[in-house]
Amino acid sequence: MPQNYYDILGVSRNASDKDIKSAYRRMARKLHPDVNPDDSRAQNQFKKVNEAYEVVGDPARRKDYDHFGDNWKHADQIRNVNAGRSSTGGIGFNLGDLFGGGRGTGGNSFGDMFSGPGTHMRGPVRHEGTLEVSLDEVYAGVTHRISINSVGSGPRNLEVQVPRGVRDGRKIRLRPDNDTEIILTVNVRSDSRFSRKGANLLTDIAVNLLDAVLGCEVEVPTITGRVALQIPMGTQNGRSFKIKGKGLPMGDSKQFGDLYATINVRLPESLSDEERQLYKQLRDIRSATSGERFARIGEDNTDGAGD
Repeated sequence: MPQNYYDILGVSRNASDKDIKSAYRRMARKLHPDVNPDDSRAQNQFKKVNEAYEVVGDPARRKDYDHFGDNWKHADQIRNVNAGRSSTGGIGFNLGDLFGGGRGTGGNSFGDMFSGPGTHMRGPVRHEGTLEVSLDEVYAGVTHRISINSVGSGPRNLEVQVPRGVRDGRKIRLRPDNDTEIILTVNVRSDSRFSRKGANLLTDIAVNLLDAVLGCEVEVPTITGRVALQIPMGTQNGRSFKIKGKGLPMGDSKQFGDLYATINVRLPESLSDEERQLYKQLRDIRSATSGERFARIGEDNTDGAGD
């Protein structure tokens, strides 16, 4: 049987609002988890004190509690039933019928009563918030702990399971009890290594001009570590390479998206005299090679015309 809220706070039913507030503050200081970090009994009692003050510390809730006792949460429902009974000629309901699953003298069950027209049930208290996760947590899945302060149960901690591969903006709904609904919007934090497109990841790889021209091996970051990627000779700026299966998980399946590494060819910002001379020589060689090729094309065309 639930403990009386007044007894929990150590005050009488006739206590003033000021006395109730003083008693709550005194007990909260004594039982606070920061003061009793290793005392589970004190922490449990602290929750009860908060629950009690949430009710009898509020004039409207206190009035309902004094009138309906442990069924104070259903005060609006009971009032609706009483109003319906007055207007329908005395349909018989009592508290035992309502909360014990019985039937009234008129033969209508609790469910029947509230499914009819003109009756309303107050829905659960809704808590909304944002849950931030990293891209690594999206890859692995994670359990986050959140704290809420709900009417009737006071402050409490809940565990939220964030599924693997969760998308930014997804809403996670929790119903820890019949009186509480929690809606959390997932916010995936930006990552300096990757951008995301569905289950695929995209990243840029800086390659200097000579490595792009001659080919090289580069290291590409992935969620689980670095992998080697062979860049072929003559790779153009903006070319993308797909690394299969190195993206994000596709929900609960064993499949993964891919990682796309886009080459960003970096031109030298400054050259030494020797480097400048070598680049000039390379340009001259390529110009001469191109000139010879055009000359041969011209000779071929001339020979063809003579025939």
